[in-house]
Amino acid sequence: MPSMDGANMQMAEDMPMSEEQMEMTQLPPEAVAQLMRPSEEIGAVLMARLVNMSQEELAMLDNAITPEIANVLKRLLPELASIIEQIDGGQVMAEEPMMMAEDQMGALGAMG
Repeated sequence: MPSMDGANMQMAEDMPMSEEQMEMTQLPPEAVAQLMRPSEEIGAVLMARLVNMSQEELAMLDNAITPEIANVLKRLLPELASIIEQIDGGQVMAEEPMMMAEDQMGALGAMG
Protein backbone atom coordinates (compact mmCIF):
# COMPACT_ATOMS: atom_id res chain seq x y z
CA MET A 1 0.00 0.00 0.00
CA PRO A 2 1.39 3.45 -0.84
CA SER A 3 2.49 5.73 1.96
CA MET A 4 -0.16 8.12 3.20
CA ASP A 5 2.42 10.48 4.71
CA GLY A 6 1.29 14.00 4.06
CA ALA A 7 -1.95 12.88 2.40
CA ASN A 8 -4.10 14.96 4.71
CA MET A 9 -1.99 18.04 3.97
CA GLN A 10 -2.43 17.55 0.22
CA MET A 11 -6.19 17.06 0.60
CA ALA A 12 -6.47 20.18 2.71
CA GLU A 13 -4.62 22.20 0.09
CA ASP A 14 -6.72 20.85 -2.78
CA MET A 15 -10.15 21.26 -1.22
CA PRO A 16 -11.49 24.64 -0.20
CA MET A 17 -13.30 24.76 3.15
CA SER A 18 -17.07 24.58 3.03
CA GLU A 19 -19.20 27.11 4.85
CA GLU A 20 -19.92 24.50 7.54
CA GLN A 21 -16.20 23.88 8.04
CA MET A 22 -15.55 27.61 8.24
CA GLU A 23 -18.29 27.95 10.87
CA MET A 24 -16.78 25.07 12.89
CA THR A 25 -13.40 26.80 13.03
CA GLN A 26 -15.05 29.94 14.40
CA LEU A 27 -17.06 28.36 17.24
CA PRO A 28 -17.04 30.06 20.63
CA PRO A 29 -15.03 28.26 23.35
CA GLU A 30 -18.21 27.04 25.09
CA ALA A 31 -19.41 25.35 21.89
CA VAL A 32 -16.01 23.73 21.34
CA ALA A 33 -16.06 22.42 24.92
CA GLN A 34 -19.56 21.00 24.38
CA LEU A 35 -18.42 19.36 21.14
CA MET A 36 -15.48 17.70 22.89
CA ARG A 37 -17.55 16.20 25.72
CA PRO A 38 -17.70 12.40 25.43
CA SER A 39 -20.97 10.81 24.40
CA GLU A 40 -22.14 7.80 26.42
CA GLU A 41 -23.86 6.38 23.34
CA ILE A 42 -20.74 6.59 21.17
CA GLY A 43 -18.67 5.16 24.03
CA ALA A 44 -21.02 2.18 24.34
CA VAL A 45 -20.85 1.52 20.60
CA LEU A 46 -17.04 1.71 20.58
CA MET A 47 -16.81 -0.63 23.58
CA ALA A 48 -19.18 -3.13 21.95
CA ARG A 49 -17.08 -3.09 18.79
CA LEU A 50 -13.86 -3.63 20.75
CA VAL A 51 -15.34 -6.49 22.75
CA ASN A 52 -16.35 -8.20 19.52
CA MET A 53 -12.84 -8.04 18.02
CA SER A 54 -10.64 -11.10 17.87
CA GLN A 55 -7.40 -11.40 19.84
CA GLU A 56 -5.50 -10.92 16.56
CA GLU A 57 -7.35 -7.69 15.76
CA LEU A 58 -6.77 -6.36 19.27
CA ALA A 59 -3.09 -7.25 19.02
CA MET A 60 -2.85 -5.35 15.72
CA LEU A 61 -4.39 -2.30 17.38
CA ASP A 62 -1.96 -2.61 20.29
CA ASN A 63 0.96 -2.72 17.89
CA ALA A 64 -0.25 0.17 15.77
CA ILE A 65 -1.47 2.59 18.42
CA THR A 66 1.47 4.34 20.05
CA PRO A 67 0.93 6.71 23.00
CA GLU A 68 1.19 9.65 20.59
CA ILE A 69 -1.44 8.18 18.28
CA ALA A 70 -3.64 7.35 21.29
CA ASN A 71 -3.55 11.03 22.31
CA VAL A 72 -4.69 12.11 18.84
CA LEU A 73 -7.42 9.46 18.78
CA LYS A 74 -8.64 10.59 22.22
CA ARG A 75 -8.94 14.11 20.84
CA LEU A 76 -10.91 12.85 17.84
CA LEU A 77 -13.02 10.46 19.94
CA PRO A 78 -13.06 11.66 23.56
CA GLU A 79 -15.01 8.50 24.41
CA LEU A 80 -11.78 6.54 23.97
CA ALA A 81 -10.24 8.18 27.04
CA SER A 82 -12.81 6.52 29.29
CA ILE A 83 -12.44 3.17 27.51
CA ILE A 84 -8.65 3.28 27.83
CA GLU A 85 -8.95 4.13 31.54
CA GLN A 86 -11.31 1.16 32.03
CA ILE A 87 -8.92 -1.17 30.23
CA ASP A 88 -5.84 0.13 32.05
CA GLY A 89 -7.65 -0.14 35.37
CA GLY A 90 -8.49 -3.80 34.72
CA GLN A 91 -12.23 -3.17 34.67
CA VAL A 92 -12.54 -4.87 31.27
CA MET A 93 -11.39 -8.46 31.52
CA ALA A 94 -11.19 -11.26 29.01
CA GLU A 95 -13.65 -14.10 29.36
CA GLU A 96 -10.93 -16.58 28.40
CA PRO A 97 -7.72 -17.05 30.41
CA MET A 98 -5.00 -14.70 29.24
CA MET A 99 -2.29 -16.29 27.13
CA MET A 100 0.32 -13.65 28.01
CA ALA A 101 1.34 -11.90 31.18
CA GLU A 102 -0.39 -8.56 31.55
CA ASP A 103 2.84 -6.62 31.11
CA GLN A 104 3.49 -8.34 27.76
CA MET A 105 0.35 -7.13 26.03
CA GLY A 106 -1.06 -3.75 25.16
CA ALA A 107 -4.13 -2.30 26.78
CA LEU A 108 -6.56 -3.73 24.24
CA GLY A 109 -5.14 -7.25 24.41
CA ALA A 110 -6.93 -7.89 27.70
CA MET A 111 -10.33 -7.46 26.09
CA GLY A 112 -10.67 -10.32 23.63
